[in-house]
Amino acid sequence: MTDDPSPRAAWPILSWVPGYQRSWLPLDIVAGLTVCAILVPEGMAYAELAGMPPETAFYAAPVALIAYAVLGSSRQLVVAVSSAIAIMSAATISELTVAGSAEYAALTAALAILAGLVSIAAGALKLGRIAQFFSESVLLGFVFGLALLISVKQVPKLLGIEAHGDSALQLVREIIPHVRETDLLTLAVGLAGIVALVLLERWLPRIPAALVVLLGSIGVSVALGLEARGVHVVGDLPAGLGRASLPGVGLEALPLLLVGAVGIALVAFAEAIGPANEFARAHGGKIDPNRELIAIGAANTGAGLYSGFPIGSSLSKSAANDRAGARTPASLITAAGATALVALFLTPLFEPLPEATLGAIVIVAVVGMMKVGKLRRLWELRRIDFWLAMIALVGVLVIPTLQALGLAVVASLAVLVWRASEGRLTFLGRASGGLEPVDLRSEPQAAIPGLVVVRPDEMLFFANVASVRDGILAAAESTEPRPTVILVDLSLSPDVDAPVVEALEDLNGRLAGEGMELWLAHLQPEAKDLFDRAGTLDALGASRVYPRVVDGILAFALRMPGARDRVAVLTDLLAYIRARAEEPGTSAAGVETLNALEQRLAAELGAVQGTGGPAPPD
Repeated sequence: MTDDPSPRAAWPILSWVPGYQRSWLPLDIVAGLTVCAILVPEGMAYAELAGMPPETAFYAAPVALIAYAVLGSSRQLVVAVSSAIAIMSAATISELTVAGSAEYAALTAALAILAGLVSIAAGALKLGRIAQFFSESVLLGFVFGLALLISVKQVPKLLGIEAHGDSALQLVREIIPHVRETDLLTLAVGLAGIVALVLLERWLPRIPAALVVLLGSIGVSVALGLEARGVHVVGDLPAGLGRASLPGVGLEALPLLLVGAVGIALVAFAEAIGPANEFARAHGGKIDPNRELIAIGAANTGAGLYSGFPIGSSLSKSAANDRAGARTPASLITAAGATALVALFLTPLFEPLPEATLGAIVIVAVVGMMKVGKLRRLWELRRIDFWLAMIALVGVLVIPTLQALGLAVVASLAVLVWRASEGRLTFLGRASGGLEPVDLRSEPQAAIPGLVVVRPDEMLFFANVASVRDGILAAAESTEPRPTVILVDLSLSPDVDAPVVEALEDLNGRLAGEGMELWLAHLQPEAKDLFDRAGTLDALGASRVYPRVVDGILAFALRMPGARDRVAVLTDLLAYIRARAEEPGTSAAGVETLNALEQRLAAELGAVQGTGGPAPPD
């Protein structure tokens, strides 16, 4: 990806505001109000999930929405509150202090700012390509485990009991002794909320089910006086928006905060880049991963400065935004304005809201993150990917979230290195009547007597080069008739390290001791430079290094000692070259090269046949 210094690249909002069409405005307004309708109840629930008061969702969401609208490259993605990020925030801060304290709120805000700065730095350093290295299997298991953990954390709200624990297992051990203390009215409210949400989403998918259930629950709470009957409610919610300020935290907390911030930045980016690319494919847009890092970072930094909690993208709200017809990020600006109005004037409305309803909203929201079908497909397609997902899933349930993510990433990298170190080889040959190499597994009759052509299936590096060397030596020993030349195709190794140079020098020495020559093809500039400096190419000789495999095959054909075999090979090559020269679309330079090659081969053929002249015409 090339850098674009234009203002549009630095400020993506300039890519859509100048060309904004009046006909888009009603669609963007409706989409923005739809997002707000989902955001208000989910935001309050996710704030509690992060261990923060419900009103902090109103502090974090508006600034995050506006920041992403200005800096984000997706026109449909919604960056506001995220259940996965909220639980990661709680997992980090709960190791430092107790939820509900002023210190907890300050540390949470600081975590959001740090996560934002980490993300912005990664975007400025052009590290957006890290999206290519996220193992989807690990993320699938990680998010599935988070969804289970989040659901377990809502059980005390549904039962009307007190229970705490850092992991799912600890929480379950806390819940079981208190089950007999369940408040049946609270349980009825929570179960009714879950049933209503499921039925509304199934039968009336266009209606914001969470908002309907939230308002209905408030109405029932007021009408029946649920608080007086022992049902826990949200209670007092301060009206207004947060003021921008830096949270006061001690330096001793920074190491753990920084670890958590890096994890949150990575997961927030991983959550966002997939849906953003999907929306871009559907609507013909283009996503810049580096801009996404900066936009998500700015959203998190803004949320922290306004005393909020870490945020991320939301697939459910993004999908609702898209279904409602959003054409531009103006829908996010609308949602930010509507959310701010709710925070300023409507917070008293939510005071009678039962906590069990918030728990129900969270559970139904995260159930969609439990991709059982995808896990089953991993089991069917590739078991190692399934087990990587399970390591992440189980890890989230039994150890702290960030440690579980680290464990899963380490396991994923270990599998990657193991796969790369296997040293798989593909052996090539030349089909009759052609020059292009073919895989001997599909055309075993294409083997070239006396020549072994081999291509390592991965880039050569320190972990796999010994295995590749040993595989080549074994092939040289087992091939009949005994080869005189081993041609190694290095097309998949754009660069090499010192162990690769040493291993190939060792291979050359061992082959020479057996009366065989080592030839190289597709030696790319960076690798060639290292081989040059090591003196490897001088030891091999320039005549043994070829730009392409086909050049090496041709050179070997021209030195075949048997006249009969040589005539057969040269006749095949002449037929192939003449056919290529007559193909439509062959450039004049290409025809000239082929004609020169034809004259050379014809002369060789004439010499072999004893005519001293060109081959007879077909």
